[in-house]
Amino acid sequence: MTAANYLPTMHEVSINEGGWSDHPDDPGGATMKGIIQREYDAFRKRKGRPLQSVRYITDDEVAEIYRSQYASKVRFDDLPAGVDYATLDGAINSGVSRGSKWLQGALGVKTDGVIGNQTVSAAVASDAVKTIQKMCGARSSFLHGLSTFKVFGKGWSARVARVEATSVAMAQKSRGAQPSGIAASAINESLSAKKNSTSASGTAGASALGSGTSATQVDWTHLTGTQSLILIAVVLGGIALAAYLFHRSRTQKARSEAYAAVAAGV
Repeated sequence: MTAANYLPTMHEVSINEGGWSDHPDDPGGATMKGIIQREYDAFRKRKGRPLQSVRYITDDEVAEIYRSQYASKVRFDDLPAGVDYATLDGAINSGVSRGSKWLQGALGVKTDGVIGNQTVSAAVASDAVKTIQKMCGARSSFLHGLSTFKVFGKGWSARVARVEATSVAMAQKSRGAQPSGIAASAINESLSAKKNSTSASGTAGASALGSGTSATQVDWTHLTGTQSLILIAVVLGGIALAAYLFHRSRTQKARSEAYAAVAAGV
């Protein structure tokens, strides 16, 4: 259905993945253009080629791996424009099964991690914009729960926001929306996200301050064991809420910036 969207999508993926990386906290290890060493080794073995550092992977090899190991497995050509990019980027970043489940979860179909005819049919019948936003919301929440989020979280959040904003623009364009309409929609989404970011940040600050004040104003020496446990739970709950709201604020800020960038580039 949307094979014509493949080249624009791969251009965006190349921006997201960048070039060489070998960060000590990245469980994937050495990576070049989004391809990790063990994946490249498996590819070279299937081709009967000698193993070498993924740093020397060719553009043709990158293209073949992305098409055969990712795009084909998520049924890229059968998905609606925009939904295809959001699904593929999620699969490349977090694995085919996980990326497929984000799509299936957004559509309300069986989340088995394998995109079949039922998933494709549901995607075609869905509101593409809503599907994309639900997928990216679930992806953001998943990444936030990873232990390495503290290291890579800022970059991940920016990437997911860019994918969402760009995918939405792709979906709107495929439905015949004019550039001016796409830009106006992106501006509205950017302003809404900015407002949500400010609101979440203010609430998070108040929650954190309230939790700290509650803990310092209590005379713990006169509390029973049960009372102490209850108060500790309340304080920890306030801290957890503040952490969530700070994350939401940063996520919404990234979305605001991404939609603003799309509006400026349309």
